[in-house]
Amino acid sequence: MSLEDEVNNRGGKKFIKKALKAGFNLAVAAASGIFSYGMVGISGPLTGIAFAAGSAVLNAIGKNPDKKSKGIEGLIKDFSVGSLTGIVGVWGYDLASAYFPTPGISRAVAGVAAVNPIFTGAYMGIDYIVKNNFNPSGIINHFSRNYLPVLKNSTLWLGLPVALTINGYGIPATISGLDLRGYPSIVVADMFYRIVAGAAQSRTAASSFQNYSPAAAH
Repeated sequence: MSLEDEVNNRGGKKFIKKALKAGFNLAVAAASGIFSYGMVGISGPLTGIAFAAGSAVLNAIGKNPDKKSKGIEGLIKDFSVGSLTGIVGVWGYDLASAYFPTPGISRAVAGVAAVNPIFTGAYMGIDYIVKNNFNPSGIINHFSRNYLPVLKNSTLWLGLPVALTINGYGIPATISGLDLRGYPSIVVADMFYRIVAGAAQSRTAASSFQNYSPAAAH
């Protein structure tokens, strides 16, 4: 085989590998969206869209910690992560509403103190698994480095919106007489959650790099 044939052969294999990877990511995204829709309705896929939008913002400002998932691939994976995490979010809100049927301070506290930590744990676990091609190796270290920063920032920046949303206060929207039931609030809140969480993980990664860099050791 000539050198030119060898180069073409390698290029073909690389293209096939990329095509298979893209097809797999699209299949996972489609399955995640369909599954979440079946479990919690449109809120599941909407959370996926919100996460993808948040990831796009992080890319634009250079704060996305997902270095291995860039461009379209990253947005597709974030849709999968958001769709699956949305299931946990809806269940958490429903549970808080069941225990505290009357809107008020108790339900707000439950949302911030219980639902948000559970949502954060679900997000980080699902995000790590999906972004690492379903390889759980290193997930414990990932949680130990990132869970508290993400939880702290999400509580600080989104605590009030969570408290309001869980009590039924959201962005009202009606299109041609169709009541959207506060879905814009879901999209906006989850988009900002992805931005806040991603920025926190990005700072943690930068701090770890500085602490272990050769320059810092001298």
